[in-house]
Parts: sequence; C-alpha cells; structure tokens
Amino acid sequence: MNKSYFYKDFKIEILYEDKYIAILNKPTGLLTHKKNEFDFSPSLQESLKDQFTIDDDEQLKEGIVHRLDKDTSGVIIITKNSISKNKFKEMFKNRNIKKNYLAFTYGVLNQNNIEINKNISRNKVRRTKFNVTESLGKNAITKVKNIKTFHGSISLLDCEIITGRTHQIRVHLLSLGLPIVGDKDYSLNKEQKFRLNNMADNIRNLVSLFPRQALHSYKIEFFHPIFHKQITITCDLPIDMKKLSINLQ
Repeated sequence: MNKSYFYKDFKIEILYEDKYIAILNKPTGLLTHKKNEFDFSPSLQESLKDQFTIDDDEQLKEGIVHRLDKDTSGVIIITKNSISKNKFKEMFKNRNIKKNYLAFTYGVLNQNNIEINKNISRNKVRRTKFNVTESLGKNAITKVKNIKTFHGSISLLDCEIITGRTHQIRVHLLSLGLPIVGDKDYSLNKEQKFRLNNMADNIRNLVSLFPRQALHSYKIEFFHPIFHKQITITCDLPIDMKKLSINLQ
C-alpha cells in the first residue's frame, strides 16, 4: 500500500521514493507550483516543504522538474536535490521519460492508433490558451490509442506525450475533433451536445456536468539515472474518473 500525506484539503499519495526523487499522485484542483510570489493558491510544491528535504535553489520550483495542469491528476516526479533535478531535466529534454495519460473524450477516434504531429503556439488573444499551428510555435507529438468507446459517442484514450508542451494533449485532441470531457477551455459545444443525444438523462448529465478535464497521468517509465534501474510507476484512475467510467458502461 502506498504512503500518503495531507496538505490543506488534498490527499497526496507517494507512489515511489528514494534518496534522490519521489513520484507522487497529484490530486485534481492543485497547482503544480505557484505562478509568482504573489500567488497564494495551494500548490504541490508548497506541500513538499513539510514532507521532504529538498535541496534546490530554483525559486518557487524547488523540487519541481515538470508539471501537470491544475485540474489534471496523476503521476508526477519530484526531485530532491540539484543533482537529480539536472539529470531529470536532461532526460525530459532528450525525451527519455515515457509518460502516458488516460482521457475521456467526446467523439470517436477513426483508427485504433494515431500519431498527432502538430505544432502548438500560444493564443494571441487569450494568452492562457494554446492552438495548433502550421509553422509557428513548438513541435509537439502525441501518440493516441483507442481503449474503449461508449455509446458510440465517448472514447477512453491512452495518450503518450513524446514532447511535453503546455496543454498538449488537450489541444491535440481538440484538433482531431475529440475535446476532453469537462474541459472548459478547449471545447466544441454543438458537437458535444450532439454526441450526448443518444444517452440516458443520468449519463448525459454526468458527462456534461463533469467538473474538470477528464485527464489523468497514469503511467511514467524511465531508467533511473543514478541507481541505473528501470522504473515503471502506474496510478489508478481517481474516484471522479472511475465513477465516470463505471456509469458509461
């Protein structure tokens, strides 16, 4: 059984820990780290101070080597010192860390496996949003695999991110016409309503009122750069997404 600790109203699981790193299950609704020194929102980074000894001088990002969106749950690596942080930064840069997510989406993938290779750039009007672009922005690659289709309208997808761009999975899936259930920033409202037409009222309400993007980081794999061993960590769906899955059956 995994260890866990509490921070404010959040329960945070410790999925793996050694002298150099910890791998945690970040709950939905929790920032990975603060945006600036005037941001007083609860954050995973803030929770580390009482739980781990972090020897890292990167202000506001002590222990943080990559991030998950606030409302995305699941597996995240924490580094305990600058030695491990630098090694993991290099590994992320070189794409030596395999990360898989589960997403419930509106619509159906027209093939079982697809690789999305589309650049992503910041939206010129809404600076917190991103778009796919032909030539501007940064290259982004997502491998998508269909796991299950519900009612011919909703899909459960396995998304492996080869690159790690902000909002990458959300933007890439939207570009295929497969917006994530509950995603308020990236949606296709008319198409989503159409997808729900053939469902019972209770299921339609559960899907349409799902309170956050149904996206969960469920697996991470890498070769430990210090202990020289393969690490594979998986993390079950959180309660809200598990309930969604059960009710869609």
